Amino acid sequence: MASERKGSGRNTKLVLRGLKEGDECPEIEVTLFDREGNVTEAVTVASDGSFNLPVSAVEKAHRVRIGPGGEATKEAPSTVYLSYRAADFNSVLDAGILNIGRRVWQEWLFFYRCVSGTVSRCRRSPWWYTELARATMRPVLTPRRALFQVRESLATGRFASAARIPDAFNLDQLIAWPVRCTPICLGTVEVYKRICCCKPWVFTDNRFERLKRELEAILNGIPEIPDFPDPPGPDPDPAPYRAAFLRDGALDEHALRAGEDLQALRSLPSERIAEYVNARPYLLCRHYDCSDPVKVAEGMIGPDGRFNICWSEYPKILRAGCHVEYAYKVKQQIGPFTVTIYNGLAAGHWHDSDDEVALKSYHPWAIACRDNGGQGDAFVYLDEIGDTDSSLLGTPDQTNAVSVANPGLNGGVAFPSGGPAGNGSHDRNWGGTLKLAMMFSESMRNVGAKYYRVSVTEADNSGNPVGTPEYVTKGLSWKKAVAVPGGVDVVPVSLGPTSTTAPDEPQDNLYEIPFDGDLGSNADWEADQYHVELNTADALKLWSDPGAIEGLPAKRHLVTIEVFNAAGQRLRPNGTPPSGLPGAEIEAAFTYRRKFQETGPTNMVPFGALTHLFWWDNRDVAASIEDLRMDGLASDEQCQFLNGTSTSTFGIGYRAYHPWELFQKNHVISWKRGLSGGSDTLLNSTTNVGVPPGPEGASPTHTFGHMLDHPAATTPPRTKCAFTVFLTTYNKRTDGDDLDFGRRHDSAAFALDIAPEVCLPCSSEEDDD
Repeated sequence: MASERKGSGRNTKLVLRGLKEGDECPEIEVTLFDREGNVTEAVTVASDGSFNLPVSAVEKAHRVRIGPGGEATKEAPSTVYLSYRAADFNSVLDAGILNIGRRVWQEWLFFYRCVSGTVSRCRRSPWWYTELARATMRPVLTPRRALFQVRESLATGRFASAARIPDAFNLDQLIAWPVRCTPICLGTVEVYKRICCCKPWVFTDNRFERLKRELEAILNGIPEIPDFPDPPGPDPDPAPYRAAFLRDGALDEHALRAGEDLQALRSLPSERIAEYVNARPYLLCRHYDCSDPVKVAEGMIGPDGRFNICWSEYPKILRAGCHVEYAYKVKQQIGPFTVTIYNGLAAGHWHDSDDEVALKSYHPWAIACRDNGGQGDAFVYLDEIGDTDSSLLGTPDQTNAVSVANPGLNGGVAFPSGGPAGNGSHDRNWGGTLKLAMMFSESMRNVGAKYYRVSVTEADNSGNPVGTPEYVTKGLSWKKAVAVPGGVDVVPVSLGPTSTTAPDEPQDNLYEIPFDGDLGSNADWEADQYHVELNTADALKLWSDPGAIEGLPAKRHLVTIEVFNAAGQRLRPNGTPPSGLPGAEIEAAFTYRRKFQETGPTNMVPFGALTHLFWWDNRDVAASIEDLRMDGLASDEQCQFLNGTSTSTFGIGYRAYHPWELFQKNHVISWKRGLSGGSDTLLNSTTNVGVPPGPEGASPTHTFGHMLDHPAATTPPRTKCAFTVFLTTYNKRTDGDDLDFGRRHDSAAFALDIAPEVCLPCSSEEDDD
């Protein structure tokens, strides 16, 4: 603490009484103020306790203040300072010594506060945000809208037990839906602090109406989701729903709970509302119960995605019922732009200082870094197919470099029977563009691995290749994050395809293996990038199976991965037989492996290439209502008014199928009465019906009486109404990213009318009587 000298003055010694060896000394400042409270002079007390004030400055001063200096002046309350009249302070200067008691100067010490945690980037599929909006709004929908929402969830299988999760109303399960997150290793974490003094809510609390208005405002900001469209179009654009729940990349769970909270406030008995609010900290403490957030510190994110930030602050004694909370912002400098990728303040994520926080960013621009592991064994395996772990691919064991064992009835599917289900369904067909992520361990670089190549070959029913392999040739580039002063630059790097000349013959369609060790110390590969984008429906490739016909399975295909050195020589693991593939080939000290479980050991593949069996089928399902049937009699008239009795039956003739039945998830036939009337399901089946050239199938039936009165009879009984019948067929097809179910839909409108019972004419004998 170097003393400041300005003009002639008197040297004075400040002594901290009770100071013991090893005790921390506070930073101390002597400050002069004029009558208006303006600082006219300030000097810092030196480490030996000495300070010097200009005589002229003291003579002009009105007050003299002694206390903590430096950063402490921003937070220390006025009560901890010693204050003197300027005239009185002259006597201190005359004495040349100022004694400060221990109980006084101890309050001038800073305390260190630390927070720690992790930062990661998470990727959610677009459907997730739409379903969040659906689940959030459901508690406050009108009965009619709720009926539509539930029917869409159950009948379409897009969200309920037939599809994503077992309970369409359980928001917690949707929030906990599995998501893949990867560490963010570049960026700055800002720490904000606020003090909240929250009063428990009571039975007659006048804050309830204000809380209701706030929740209503949140829900009004969530776009309306279209009711069960007929015919169904594409899913709603997820962007507005994503914006409704994300605050600069942070998920606002307060918004997620707004529907159920508002419904509770509206429906609970008045004596229980306070209990409900007090049990939920995010409702108990409103923003108006807290001070404005103040930034207190910032720090860098480490290469492992962790942060540990400490700062000194003046201790404060809080009154009863008050506490301190901390929130975080995460920023990345991407090129010339500073991007906030996580904003806990806006999302209402407040924590105690002792919490080990896990900050999850859903921001589309957030940059996460890949961790490819360190040095160790050299190996290669297929890791992921989109967001699906490769262990969930039903590929048989390899029998040589390019063949697998007999695939059986479901070899090559996603989520094969007997293992984990994919969104509630087994034996799913692949389709669309498959994004394949491989694991090339860093030690593969040490054995000379430089390139990889991927080929696709038709497989026969025994798992052997048929015909000539076709190579993946689509251009591929990866992004690397390069640390630069003040931020990070994102740079694309082309991986191929490229060619090289082997000693025997050239090798084409090669892609460079993206090793971490090739980047240098100031760069990282971005996480969640793929080595192959395989368009299974590419019409220019035979692997798209253009000749597939109804009633027969689509072809299965073998996907083979080869590894090459810089000269274009194929590398095969030591001790394995020659692959038999064209080109020069040498042995190297590595292994091919196959995942059979998501975590834990992997199986070694003792061959010169790595081959997996895939069964993709891009054919669509069919859904067609062919006719309407009363008492089994079919009619295909455009406008139908069905007149019968309460025991008359209604059904449809229809077609619902996938060209290969295994890949039809199910089809559902349901009906709905009038504008907001009852509804019911005629059938939910997984069996193909009406596959051409065969005849259409017949649905189960319901009686007119059931359809007119379900779910509860009316008085007098309803005798006529308009109806709509729906047919939806679902496809198991997935690309590993989107686990939703594609669908085809049809509907038809009709009317039912029960003729009134008519009393028979009286007989002539009765007339005579």
